[in-house]
Amino acid sequence: MKIILIEKDKSLRIDGIGMFTNRLYDYLTDRNHEVYILRFSNNVNNEKNTFNIPYYIASIQNLIILPTEDSLAILKKYLIRLKPDLVYTPIGFSPLDIFLPTLCHELGIPIVGAWHMDFNQSMNSYQILFKSLFLAYTPICKQMDLLHVFSDKLAKFYIAKGVEPKKILTLSNGVDPRVYKRKQTSQFARENKIKRGILFLGRLNMQKNPDLLIKSFLSLHPPESIKLVMAGNGEMEENLREEFGNESRILFTGLVEDESKKIDIINSCDIFVLPSKFEGVSLSLLEGMSCELACIASDAGSNSEVLGEAGIVIRLSQLKNQLPLAMRILLDYPVLSDYLAKKSRKRILKSYSQEIIFSKLVSRLEQVVFNFKIRRRKTEPIDINEKIFNKIEDLWKKAKDYIAQE
Repeated sequence: MKIILIEKDKSLRIDGIGMFTNRLYDYLTDRNHEVYILRFSNNVNNEKNTFNIPYYIASIQNLIILPTEDSLAILKKYLIRLKPDLVYTPIGFSPLDIFLPTLCHELGIPIVGAWHMDFNQSMNSYQILFKSLFLAYTPICKQMDLLHVFSDKLAKFYIAKGVEPKKILTLSNGVDPRVYKRKQTSQFARENKIKRGILFLGRLNMQKNPDLLIKSFLSLHPPESIKLVMAGNGEMEENLREEFGNESRILFTGLVEDESKKIDIINSCDIFVLPSKFEGVSLSLLEGMSCELACIASDAGSNSEVLGEAGIVIRLSQLKNQLPLAMRILLDYPVLSDYLAKKSRKRILKSYSQEIIFSKLVSRLEQVVFNFKIRRRKTEPIDINEKIFNKIEDLWKKAKDYIAQE
């Protein structure tokens, strides 16, 4: 197949989404598919098979970017020039999403949309805000030839909103357990004298709740040999470094782009903590599980579904009180920590192997291309009716109330 993947600029990616795109690209090209990247970027690009779509406004913490007036025409030019068999795009990137299904169908190209976000188990402002986004995108999702979601919760939501069940693929994120595995030694652990380590891996932003994790860790009054490793960057990094940078038991690594270095850092620790307020299917959680770390996570997104009985899941409303207790238990009882770590690895091998997941995804993509050739379809421009606008407005009012309470 000839496939176009749409993505954000590297400097604007939400980490898991960018990594997913990278790994899917590698998987496809390794199997002799012809893959091209259309990237929202204003930077000079010299990468093979990669083309830029300009934008006006975006920042590292924003999910949505604002394209230029010429962006749609430029995107259309590349579609006509490349003549792909299929377009695969994450949903929720930009207002261009509204036009993509219609444009692709006019050019005789099937399109697959993927949601990397998911519902929370607990009700909070993030849950309400993202539910409004899921709702607003319902007309767009109906026009996709395939809607790729990462959980049954989101699949059931869109089926209830009128998306045909046969057009929904429920398939989680995955990790390569041959690459992400436990190693006996860690250079990072030796250099930083880590006897036991607790790891945070992800963006340092409000959504990920890193300040709560740091304060919970310090409330345990751990000895110098126990370290909290904060791996990642983000808009909260500077303030966190300023507030806690002199604390010898907390290690800030900044952004870790080299995969081998990241795996070494993961292996420096015994416990992984993901205290997020909102998640999809966390790639960092899967990586921690695959490297045999005992995992603690909030019940955001699909965390509880991913962990099952292989880790500790804490309700968001109880996170502040229960997170210190959960870390204390795993630190004080290494036997329990080791038991959960081994269960995590087994769960990855059974349900979240990247090879199995990407194989299923590519099989469905091939089916979409085949079916589209038989039943070539066109879509009308999106009509977002007043009922949806009123529902979204009501959700945003609730979200503001929750924000005020939090």
